[in-house]
Amino acid sequence: MSRVCEISGKRPGVARKITQRGKAKRLGGVGRKTTGVHKHWQAPNLRKVTVQVAGKPITFRVAMSHVHKVYELAERAKGMNLEGLSEKQIKNRLLGLLDK
Repeated sequence: MSRVCEISGKRPGVARKITQRGKAKRLGGVGRKTTGVHKHWQAPNLRKVTVQVAGKPITFRVAMSHVHKVYELAERAKGMNLEGLSEKQIKNRLLGLLDK
């Protein structure tokens, strides 16, 4: 399962952790020295959100910052004719609404 938000496209990114030693000059020391730089991954805060659309459960993997958009899409889908479509087709139609 990929770690990508289906709405915003957020994905894991690389960050750096800088390790230092010494005492800061403003605290009376001779300054901080960098002893190492460590790369690590930061993943988006993804959650599964399930909504009922046209009587079928549709599940999205979205970042927590975009959960409200899933519920907005479910509200916009109430006026659409989605009867007879599969869950995957309904999901693709809803995601297509984001561009408009």
